Amino acid sequence: MLSKLLIGLLGPALKVLVGKVLDEFCDWLFERLREILRRRRAASLDKAEARAAQADERARRAGTPDEAREQEAVARVWREVAEMFRQENEALKAELEGVRRSADRQAQQAVAALPLEAGRRPTVDAKAGSKP
Repeated sequence: MLSKLLIGLLGPALKVLVGKVLDEFCDWLFERLREILRRRRAASLDKAEARAAQADERARRAGTPDEAREQEAVARVWREVAEMFRQENEALKAELEGVRRSADRQAQQAVAALPLEAGRRPTVDAKAGSKP
């Protein structure tokens, strides 16, 4: 009797608390992932742009027109690589945001399924074969 009363009184507050903890953890986790990806992408992009600039400089200093054209072609390729990195970065950002939204939905569903309401009994988890 007392346990039902406590669950009835504390259950909704516990659900809110667990929901907030999960939200904050997901926000923290995805922010760390974004930062890691941003650093790695920035490093790759910086390298490609630096190599394009080096090839441009070699083209300016080239001794022959053929050498200059060759270095200009190298610079063009590195600029294309840099552009590919930019496009990939945008795609990764969108994909990470999709994963974050999916994780948020799953966390909300898990919190909603918690048996912390008066009169609600835990259900058997079909996958695990045990009670939560």
